[in-house]
Amino acid sequence: MGEKPFKNIAIAIAESPNFEANIYESIRIKKMIGQQLFLIHVGDYDAQLEKRIKEVIASSEGSVDNVEIVWQKGDPAQVILEVAKQKNIDLIIAGAMPREGLVKYYMGSVARRLVRASNCSILLMTHPSKLKSTCGCMVVNGLNHPKTSHTVKMAIRVANSFGARKVTVVQEVAPKMVSTKIEDENSIAKLQEEKAEIERCEKERISDCMKSEVLNTGLTVEQKCIFGKKGYTIGHFAETTKADLLVMNSPDTKLGFLDRVFTHDLEYILSELPCDLLIVHSKKNRKG
Repeated sequence: MGEKPFKNIAIAIAESPNFEANIYESIRIKKMIGQQLFLIHVGDYDAQLEKRIKEVIASSEGSVDNVEIVWQKGDPAQVILEVAKQKNIDLIIAGAMPREGLVKYYMGSVARRLVRASNCSILLMTHPSKLKSTCGCMVVNGLNHPKTSHTVKMAIRVANSFGARKVTVVQEVAPKMVSTKIEDENSIAKLQEEKAEIERCEKERISDCMKSEVLNTGLTVEQKCIFGKKGYTIGHFAETTKADLLVMNSPDTKLGFLDRVFTHDLEYILSELPCDLLIVHSKKNRKG
C-alpha cells in the first residue's frame, strides 16, 4: 500500500456511551492510515480504567501494536492540544454531534475548540461504531486555494487506504464570479457559455492537482462544479449524496467567536455536520 497518510494519531477517550466504539474506530483507522496511536485520557490515572482500556484493545480485530495510553489532567481541549504537540501528532480523532444546539454552538464544544486551535489534521466522527465500518464515498473541497492540492492528494491517499469506491472533488464557485446578467434569450445562452468555461477551467486546475496520484483499483474520482456559497454548498452536496466522509482544507487563520457570528465557510459545516469530517492541515500558507 505504500507509506500511510499519517504517522501519529491521537484520540481522547472517556467513560461514555461511545467509550468502546471510539477505541475500536481509532484502532481501525490507525491500521488503515496511521502508524502509532495515542489514547488520551483527561484526568487522574485509574488502574481499573487502564485494565478496561487494554481489554477493549485486546478484543479488537487482529493484532494491535504501537498503541500508547496517555494520562494527563486539565482542560480537555487544552490537554489534547498539549499532548498533540508533545507526541508530534499528525491527526486528532474526535467525536462530534451532527447538529449542535444553540448554546453549545456559541459556547463551543471540545471538537470545535480543537478545530480552531489545532496545528494538525482533525477527523470528526459523528457515529463511531464497535462494528466494522466502511467509507464508500468521499467528497473533497476543490477550492482555488494554495492548500487544495495537498488536501486533494491526501484525500486520495486516505480513500485508497480506506478502500473507498468513489471520491468527488467539488469546486464551489461563488455566484459573483459569473458576470452575465439574464435579460433576454441571448443573455441566457451567454450565461451558459460563461458557466461552461468556468467549469472547464476549474476541472483543468483540479486535474493538475491529481496528476501524480495513483488510484487503487475500484476507486473512481469525479469532479463536480457547483455555483453557490462556500461551505454551505459542499455540505449540502455531501448530505444529499450520502457521503461517508467530507474532506476540507484547514482554515487560513485560527477561527474565533466572530467566525461563528459572521459565518465562516467551515462554520456552516461544523454547525450541521453532514457526515464524518476530515480537516487536512497544511503547514504552508497558514496564518495565526
